[in-house]
Amino acid sequence: MSGPSANMGEPSAEVMAGLVQTMLDAVPIQSAWLTPVRDETGKVVDFEVLAASPGARDIHERAGKELVGLRTLDAYPGVGGSPLWDAFIRVLETGEPEEIDPHVQRRHEEGFPSLATYGVRLARLQGGLFVSWVRHDQEERLSARLLHTERLGHLGWGHWSLVTDEAEWSDQLYAIHGRDPAEGPFALEYYREIAHPDDVPIVEHALTTLTSSGGPHEFEVRIRVGDEYRHIRATAEVSRDASGRPLEIHGVVQDVTDWRRTASELAEVTQRLEEESQLTARLQSIILPVQDAVPGLQIAVRYFPAETAPLGGDWYQAIHLDHGETLLAVGDVAGHGLAAASAMAKLRHAITGLAFADHDPAQILVALNRLLRRMRPDVLATSVVARYRTKDRVLRWTHAGHPPMLLVRGTRVHRLLHPGVLLGVFEDVTYSCAEIQLEPDDLLLMFTDGLIERPGRDLFEGLDILSAAIAETVPKVPPRDRVAAVMDALAPSNTGDDTCILVARILPDSTEVS
Repeated sequence: MSGPSANMGEPSAEVMAGLVQTMLDAVPIQSAWLTPVRDETGKVVDFEVLAASPGARDIHERAGKELVGLRTLDAYPGVGGSPLWDAFIRVLETGEPEEIDPHVQRRHEEGFPSLATYGVRLARLQGGLFVSWVRHDQEERLSARLLHTERLGHLGWGHWSLVTDEAEWSDQLYAIHGRDPAEGPFALEYYREIAHPDDVPIVEHALTTLTSSGGPHEFEVRIRVGDEYRHIRATAEVSRDASGRPLEIHGVVQDVTDWRRTASELAEVTQRLEEESQLTARLQSIILPVQDAVPGLQIAVRYFPAETAPLGGDWYQAIHLDHGETLLAVGDVAGHGLAAASAMAKLRHAITGLAFADHDPAQILVALNRLLRRMRPDVLATSVVARYRTKDRVLRWTHAGHPPMLLVRGTRVHRLLHPGVLLGVFEDVTYSCAEIQLEPDDLLLMFTDGLIERPGRDLFEGLDILSAAIAETVPKVPPRDRVAAVMDALAPSNTGDDTCILVARILPDSTEVS
């Protein structure tokens, strides 16, 4: 036959591509079939992918059929003029297979270059090139990630053959055991020798369980590494042959020593905090006992400890004195902890004794100031002290740097202002008293600054918000329920500070239970 008639017997590129694709679909490697693209002079100017294996993947993560139709120089400009391009041309011309290893491929992603290293093999096939490749750096990256994972997680793996007694360890498993890799792995039975004496039965049970049931089995033991014992947690299982005979033990080991130490330290801290919390609660109940009934008054008190320091320096006092009088007081010692609580207890006990000695509120604050200056010159405190006389409902009071008392009469809230200097600032100070006659069902509210104080907000704004909350609450309930309602409506503005609240209602007569 002549040339033209002979060509009629050759398959077209499309048919050939289909045949090659069928072959590549069965090939478990990264490969593709490329045909040359020629210009009008017959010179090869590019190569086009006509078939690609399902596992083929390029540097841009295009895979399988996504590669079909791509042209080499369009898709990978860096190939032009490279040793790989030269090999393309030679193999196409000579028919001699070649291997280019390494071939470095570059790409730019979002302005950042990245490199990939390949091993590429070329062979001529039906007028085109059969190209296969392996990406080396991908395997290296995977191996590096595995090493980082093992190191960061303190993990290592090992295999122990039950047939040949051979073993294989990862690098990190040597590090966990403090063993030189040149010494090689040791047999599983060696764990009996390095395990803590108390943990040897755990090792025995693990070995027996694995060889009998196959696992997976998880256990934790202490092993001797150098001069110390370290905690390791192991998960292992046995692979078997078709007859069920155990062949190999596969295990993953994690060094959990640091975690165990942290857990132990945390448990100790938790126990210490629990003990301190119980001590704080006992001290608080001693310093601020449950309030007793006071004739002529309906009283409620509440203490909110700070979230960060349960024992603080805030305190209250409401005690029935002689001759139908009652002492009402609230105070705040600066600071938290035992030092503040100790100073607070001194002031609270002193104020009680001074009140029974028939001192008025001004004299009491003078004495408290002297007490602080002598016994705790490093401490400052505030207080509001009042004496209430039941027979004529007269209240005498004074302040030492403390927020004002609030008087709730009807639905209106009034501030009882009579300022004085803080306790503990000056050696010699004097205070004076103010006096007011109260009416039946009046409410008195005494509190420490934690109720109205908040970072970034001044105390007067806090007083306004507090007064509005009380004015909204009082009309909703009858007089006898107002103490409880007001108390329930109040919550500290500053949870970082402790807060004391005392609410007292003037009983209309002695027949109502206080």
